[in-house]
Amino acid sequence: MERNKFCVMKILSLLTTVLLMVKTSHSWQTDVQANLHLQFSDLQGVQVYRGESGNAPHYKLIQVEKDSMLLGARNKMYNISMATLEENVLERIEWEPREFDKKVCETKMKTKEECQNHIRVIGKKPSGELYVCGTNAFKPKCRTYVKSEEMTYVMKAEEKGIGHCAFDPSHNSTYVFSDGKLFSATVSDFSERDPLIFSTDYGRNILRTEQHDSKWLNDPNFVSSFDIKDKIYFFFRETAVEHINCGKTVFSRVARVCKNDRGGQIMMKNIWTSFFKARLNCSIPGEYPYYLDEIQSTSEMGQGNYMSTDRSDNRTDMFYAVFRTPENSIQGSAVCAFKLSDIEKTFKGKFKGQESTYHNWLPVSHPKPDRNPHPSTCVNDSYQISEPMLNFIKSHTLMDEAVPSAGGSPIIALPTFKGRMTQIAVDWQVHAGDGRYYDVIFVGTDNGRVIKVINKGHGSKVETVVVEDIQVFPEEYVVTGLKIYRANGKEKLIVVSKEKVISVPLHQCEHQDSCSSCVRLQDPYCSWVDDKCAASDRGIQSILSGTHSACGPEEVKAASAQEVRSSSESSLSVAETAIAIVVSIVVSSILSFLAGYWVRSCRSEPQENQLTNEEIYGSLQKNHNKLKDNEPRYVNHAQLERNNSQKQLNLIVTNIQKGSNLPNGSALQKPVLNIPVPDKTYV
Repeated sequence: MERNKFCVMKILSLLTTVLLMVKTSHSWQTDVQANLHLQFSDLQGVQVYRGESGNAPHYKLIQVEKDSMLLGARNKMYNISMATLEENVLERIEWEPREFDKKVCETKMKTKEECQNHIRVIGKKPSGELYVCGTNAFKPKCRTYVKSEEMTYVMKAEEKGIGHCAFDPSHNSTYVFSDGKLFSATVSDFSERDPLIFSTDYGRNILRTEQHDSKWLNDPNFVSSFDIKDKIYFFFRETAVEHINCGKTVFSRVARVCKNDRGGQIMMKNIWTSFFKARLNCSIPGEYPYYLDEIQSTSEMGQGNYMSTDRSDNRTDMFYAVFRTPENSIQGSAVCAFKLSDIEKTFKGKFKGQESTYHNWLPVSHPKPDRNPHPSTCVNDSYQISEPMLNFIKSHTLMDEAVPSAGGSPIIALPTFKGRMTQIAVDWQVHAGDGRYYDVIFVGTDNGRVIKVINKGHGSKVETVVVEDIQVFPEEYVVTGLKIYRANGKEKLIVVSKEKVISVPLHQCEHQDSCSSCVRLQDPYCSWVDDKCAASDRGIQSILSGTHSACGPEEVKAASAQEVRSSSESSLSVAETAIAIVVSIVVSSILSFLAGYWVRSCRSEPQENQLTNEEIYGSLQKNHNKLKDNEPRYVNHAQLERNNSQKQLNLIVTNIQKGSNLPNGSALQKPVLNIPVPDKTYV
C-alpha cells in the first residue's frame, strides 16, 4: 500500500513539473511567431558582394565612412560601396605577414589560417592618414597609409601593435578614434592573460588599466565602445569578482574613462584615474529574476524610445544589446534596451568594495565629498588628484548599483530552438501609418537568419512583435555584422558573415497583396495605400491590433478565416512538442501503473503461496532422482537459512529469559526519557 502511495505521489510530482514548464515557457516568449517567414530565394532587390573565390576571406565590418564601408579580412582590407556593394579596387590594401613570422606562429601550435594577418583596426588620424592594425601571425603590427597620386594607398610607417590590436583573430576586442587618440580594449600578450583598456596618441602618451588586478578586469570579452561627450564607454563581459564566493559566473559590464585623463603624476603613473565599471542588468522579471548575463553585441548609440510613441520628440540617448545565457545553462538569448541617463546615474552612486578578501562586497560611499569631486566627474587635470583619493579609486573601480534595462524586461527573449542571436542594428523612430513612432530592431543569428522585431506596447508593458524572420545565409553561416544604409532614396540592411556580404531590403511590403494582410504584417514601414502594400506612413495601418476596419468586413472576415486555418495547419512549436512528449510519458506511466495494479489485485493469496512444504520437498526429491551418481545433491539454501535464523532467534530469546549473560539475571532495563518535541524545526 505504501508503495502505491509513493507511485501516485511521483506521478503527481511529474505532472506538476509539466505544468511549471508550461507556465515558465511563456516568459521565454515561445508563443511569439514571425508574421512573415522568407527564404533568401524569396527576396527581391538583393545585392551580393562576390569578393574573391577560394577560402573564406573572414570578412569583418570595421569602419563606415560616408557611403563606404571598410572590411577587414585575411591579409586584405576592402573598401566597399554601401550603395552598390561594389569594391573600390584602387583603395584595397594587401598586407601579408613575413614567412618567418608565419613559421614561428605555427610552431606555437596555431593553424595556418590563424597565422595570417587579419585586419582588425582601421581609422583616420587627425592628419587624414589611414591607420591600420592587424594580428600579423600573432605578432600585432600597425601601419600608416597615405594616398598616392594614383589614388592608391601607400605605406608610410610601420610600428608595433601591442595594445592596439588583438593577437588572436577570434578574440573579441574593440576600439574608438577620438580627439586624435586611439582608445582600444584588447589583450597585450600572446597568452591573453593581460587584458587592458589602452589609450595612445600614437606614441607620445600611453594610459592603461592596472595590470594583473582582477578588480579592474577579470578575463574580459570586449564587445563595443562609444565616444560620448567627454568620455569613452566600453561594453564587455567578464568573470564577476564580487560573486566569486558564491561560485564562478559571468556578468555584463559597462566601463568608462575620461578622454582628458593623464593618469597620476607619481602614484598611478600611466594608469587610468577615471576607470569605473558597472553591471548591466538584462533579466526576465519575476520573484526570482532570470538573468541573461553574457553580452554579445550592441547597436550604435542613438535617439530612440523602447516604447512606441505618438510624439517625435519623445526620445532619448540609448542603445540596444544582445545577451545570452551561459553555454551550460538553459540556452537562450534576449535583447534589452538601456538609456544613457541610467548609465550616468549609476556612475554617480555608491561604490562596491570589500574590507579584505575575507569580507563580503558591500556598498561604499565616496570619501570626503566636500573636498573631492565624485569620481564620476571628469576633472580638468588628473595630476591634481590627491593620493588618498587615488588610493580609493584604485581599490574601488566597481559601482554598487547595476544599470537597469529600460522597461525592466527584455524586448524579446527566446529559447535557443532555432539559433542564438549574435548581432543587432536599429532603425530609430520609424514613423508608421498608425501615426506612431517605433524603434525597428534587426537581429542576426548564429544560423544565418535576420529577425525584425518591434515593441508595439503603448504603456509600460513590453508587447513584442516579430515582423519578419528571413533565412539570409545558409544555416552554417554566423551573422557577424549588421548595418542599416539609407541615402539617395535607397534603404537597405547590409548583412555580413565571415564568408559573404549581402544587402536585403528593410521591408517586404510587396509580398502582401491585400489590405488585411498588409495590416496584419504589423510592419512600421508598410501601409495599404493606393490599392497596394507599400513603404509609406500615409496609408491604412494598425500595428497594435493587426486589423483595420477600413480594409472592409469581407476582407477582415477572410483574414480571420485564414488565421484560423493557418493556426490549425501549423506544426507544433518546439516547446509544445517537448511538453506533449512529457505528457505522453506521464500518461503512459499512469496507464502502466493501473494495469499492473489491476493484474496484481486479480491474483488470489492461495495462488501466490500455492506450493506447500510437502510439494516443495517432493519436487526437490523428484529432481534429485534425476541426478547422476557423481553429481552433488540439490540443497535448498533458502530453506536452510530460514531454519537457522529461527533457531538463532529462539536461542537469543531463551538466553535473555534465563539471564545467563546479564548480571541481574533479567533483561536490561533502561528508563524511557520524555523529551518534549518542539513546535518548529529549524535547519
